[in-house]
Amino acid sequence: PYVTAHEAALDATETEVAKEEGFRQLRIEFNGIQGDRVPASLYLPAKGSAPYPTVLLQYGSGGHKGVDYIVRLGRQFAEGGFVVLTIDSPGKGERDGEGAEILDWVTSSKGRDQFLQYCGDYSRAVDYLLSRDDVDGERLGYVGISWGAITGITYAAHDQRIKAVGSILGGGGFLGLTELLQGRTKGSIDPVRNVGLIAPRPLLLVNAKKDQIIPRAFSKALHRAAGDHAEKVWLDCDHLMNGVDPLDVGKQVIQYMLDHLPNGPL
Repeated sequence: PYVTAHEAALDATETEVAKEEGFRQLRIEFNGIQGDRVPASLYLPAKGSAPYPTVLLQYGSGGHKGVDYIVRLGRQFAEGGFVVLTIDSPGKGERDGEGAEILDWVTSSKGRDQFLQYCGDYSRAVDYLLSRDDVDGERLGYVGISWGAITGITYAAHDQRIKAVGSILGGGGFLGLTELLQGRTKGSIDPVRNVGLIAPRPLLLVNAKKDQIIPRAFSKALHRAAGDHAEKVWLDCDHLMNGVDPLDVGKQVIQYMLDHLPNGPL
């Protein structure tokens, strides 16, 4: 349902911003789906040898590429031997000058349009990753948290370059309700309507039993729509992961990716 532009110029730039024992961090920019510049953080592992398994890693609706929990998970992936890319989505981080706003999902198409721009920019992010010699295109996954999971399910469903998907604290069904109110019957962006297209690719669904943001009914709707092939995990915590150690959850997601990307564990 979203636009792609695989042949368009990326005009990518990179600058090293940090070097630590387990990884290097670069600031990247490339052309997005609407021709604007997309800033991103790229983490490169210090161990192993290229080409590396790789993940596109995205955050919740209040975040950006520099928010603490996504940086922590990005570094954790890189220390585990992955290349990791996290972009600033429209209205987020360095792109906040584009005019972040509360979007109307019922009486206008603004919410849907931005959702589709997210997906198009994810596609361009993968175009960028596949332009790099140190990225193994056969071991390329997507991991999203909250809104990054919601948008990422629909994105990955339609991009076969993504070989495995991790959805953390996502859900579905609510966007479908807004589409019904608008009288939209085709081209749904709701994860519930798209998640089935991920199969037979590996899919991990991680949700919280006490989630105060994503009601359990919406999490369960996504689980049902995903079918039996998806691995489903319920954490005894809330949406902010109070009650569990986020590093332990990160280890679980990283291990899933290592085990399920095509060539198996490193």
